[in-house]
Order: sequence, then structure tokens, then C-alpha cells
Amino acid sequence: MLAAFLLGGVIPQGESPEAYQELLGRLGGAWVMTLRLNNVFYSSWFLVLMAGGFLNMLACTVKQWKVLRLRPGVFLSHLGVMLMFVGGAVHGRLAVRGIMALETGQVRKEFDSDAGGSVALPFEVTLKNFQIHYWDQEKHIIHALKKCDEPGHEGEDLLESVEVTPGGNAQFKAAGAELEVLKFYPNFAIGDSGPATLDEARSNPALAVKFTGSKAAKSGYLFANHPDFHGVQDTGGIRYVYEYNPGRIKQFESRIAFLEGGIEKLEKSINVNSPAAYMGYRLFQSGYDPKNPNFSSIQISKDPSVKFIYAGFAALMIGLTMAFWKEIK
Repeated sequence: MLAAFLLGGVIPQGESPEAYQELLGRLGGAWVMTLRLNNVFYSSWFLVLMAGGFLNMLACTVKQWKVLRLRPGVFLSHLGVMLMFVGGAVHGRLAVRGIMALETGQVRKEFDSDAGGSVALPFEVTLKNFQIHYWDQEKHIIHALKKCDEPGHEGEDLLESVEVTPGGNAQFKAAGAELEVLKFYPNFAIGDSGPATLDEARSNPALAVKFTGSKAAKSGYLFANHPDFHGVQDTGGIRYVYEYNPGRIKQFESRIAFLEGGIEKLEKSINVNSPAAYMGYRLFQSGYDPKNPNFSSIQISKDPSVKFIYAGFAALMIGLTMAFWKEIK
């Protein structure tokens, strides 16, 4: 039994066959998958060991009953260990865990199990809304730089830095210019129909800008990842550089609803530290896709063994305390 626990603790659990081959070699990876050492605590042979441990402890308790009934602390300790064995068996046979991927408005009645395959739910889940909360919001800053030709000071001088808002105007007093910030492109690309954004991931942030008050001025583009590419005309010898500061994520949250037969029964917001419970299942906020603001990854688990494990720990601690206290007295 101890060897099984050591194997489950030392060998990473739930990895892909390729990961085990990379870690242990082709032969070692094959043995791990064959013996189900990738999922020790759910394997049949581990459950057999758990059953053997329970029967052994039960036999000892029955055999020593005349002594144990006079020592309630020791009996409670035996009971606690047996309850934990029962909890381990229940966990191995009935516990399920996996991931449900949802997009806003989508309804699903199953999730992908960590053990492989899909698990049907006795209810339906729909994603009503997904939000990312920030400590501070993303910022768009444009720097105005002027070339300096003075001997010993060659380079560029920073004239001014202005925080801008897409759709607004930016006043550069030191440069005597005003820029209109036309549009923000999170992931700029040139398509068949012209400039566009591939998705919402901030992979190639860009701003479309234009000088105001000049009919001849055309819109140009400033790229945060390519500050040396100057796409703004009529700058008067001044170079404008775009700096993008992403907001710091504080929390991401899903607003989900539970349905039975298409009828909504409960609505709940979940985040990383606040799961939802329904019909014995617990749903945790797991992840999101920066390229898709309408996507949410939700972890689902059901583990009826928890009550046996907690009861076992409680009985064991109380029993050991009673036994030692009697010895001390």
C-alpha cells in the first residue's frame, strides 16, 4: 500500500502518453500506461489494495473487540482508518473530474473527463456572460520624439507623452500638433478588405491615427511592437511612438445558469476562489481564451468520498487524542 502511494506521488498523474515517453523513455512510458501508473488512485489494482487494507483493519477490530470496547480511543482510531479506506474506494469508483468548454449562449449537458471520454450531467449548463476584471485597465500612450543633432547629444529627445483613448483626440502641446486616434487594433493584420484585427489577443496592438485640421493628412498606423515603423505623415520632423500597457488581471468570472429540461433553475457567478455547487457537482472557474472574449473553461468535479474522508480524519484524531490522554493520565 505504501509503495502504491509513493508511485502515485512520484509519477506525475494524468499526463499524456507522449509526456511519459519524454520523461521515462519509450519503454518506461509504455509500462506506465499499461499498469495505469498515470492514474494510480483510480486504477483497479489500487482499489483492490484499498479493499484489502479495509478488510485487514476490520478483521483486527473484530478479533480484538473485547479489548477495544474498553479502549474507545483505539477503537475510534481503527474506525477512522476504515472510513478513510472506504473513502478512497468511493473516490476511485465514483469520483469524476474534467473540463467543460463553453461560449456565451452555449448550452452543454456533458463535460470532458480527465480520465478520457465524456461524462453526462443530470442537468444542463449555459454560459450567460464572461468577464475579466482588472486591477487597472489597459493604457495607450503615444510619445512624441524629436531628432536632436547637437554635437554630443545625437539621438532623439522626448518632447511629450500623452495617454490616449481610441476614438478621441490627443493634444501634443510641445509638438504643436493634435492627433485623432481613429481605432484600436488588438491584433493588427492586413486582409483582403484592408486593415483588420485577427482576434482580441493583444499580439500586435496598433492604433490608426490622423492629424486633425489637415485635409491632406491621411490616416496612418502606429505599432506597439514595431516602434521604428513610422506610418504617420506630416509629422514635422517629429516621430510618434505608440506604447501599449496591458491591464493587470485581477479575476475572471463566468455567469452560468443551471437548467433542467430547458428550464432555468439557478443562476450563479463563479470565479477562481468561488465555485458553484449543484446536484452534488462543483463547478470552478478554470481558464479563458485571450483570443476569444466569449469563451470560458470550467472545471467540474463530483466526489462523494469527501464525507467519508473527513469523518475518517475526525474519528482518527479524536481517537488518538483519547488514547494518548488516557496514557498520560
